Amino acid sequence: MIHPYHESLLSQMHPGFQHSSNSLIPAVSAFEAMLPLPPERRSKVIWRMDRGFGGDDNVNWLLKRNYGILVKGCSNRRAHTLAQTVQRWRAVRSDKFVAPVVTPNGFVRPLHTLSLRFETRKGWKYAYLLSTLNRSASATVRLYDQRGGAETEFRSDKSGGLYLHKRRKHKRDSQEAWILLTDIAHNCLSGLAHTIFADSPFQHFGFLRMTRDLFAIPGHIEMDNDRLLSVKLLKSSPFAEDLLACLKRFWE
Repeated sequence: MIHPYHESLLSQMHPGFQHSSNSLIPAVSAFEAMLPLPPERRSKVIWRMDRGFGGDDNVNWLLKRNYGILVKGCSNRRAHTLAQTVQRWRAVRSDKFVAPVVTPNGFVRPLHTLSLRFETRKGWKYAYLLSTLNRSASATVRLYDQRGGAETEFRSDKSGGLYLHKRRKHKRDSQEAWILLTDIAHNCLSGLAHTIFADSPFQHFGFLRMTRDLFAIPGHIEMDNDRLLSVKLLKSSPFAEDLLACLKRFWE
């Protein structure tokens, strides 16, 4: 997902039983094929990865390619070992604490390592982050926690207007085609949000409200030799007047 445009750059389909760690290299390789950056520019790209992707081999593979990282480590044993070295925790919020710790051996580039302590329903848990960013511990944790934005985008594709989960295809090619079509629709809607809907009452509409409240308004478009003559929408719709203003700006 490309920040801040909320556009999907790449979607890949893998077997449901495949571990996340085995999906990283194919995804990054596809990214490099689409956006061939010179090695000196790769340091500007920060790969933010969940625990399933955060094995040491994957981290080193990215570091060797000169990428930046912000990764949650995948080892429970290491998380507890690092937490035992902490002398003072700093509060990120009331149920989450962080502390800088010594980076474990075995990484090909210098890294910042943060031990995390957070409360769950079953008690306190531990984790750790590996980062190339020169930020404070609290700022690094808050940046990592912004993953919620991407997860919201994924939910929009599934149930927030695009209904990816409603279309059942049994063959792999059909499944992949449907995912790619959903990506196209996702990016088109994202483009509307920061172009013709910018500075309008609809600028904060999600995909569900766009498809349900705007695109379902009955109307009529009159064209002549590929030239727009008029756009008419059902006046009883509460959004018709503002949507007409957005469409006028689009056609101009």
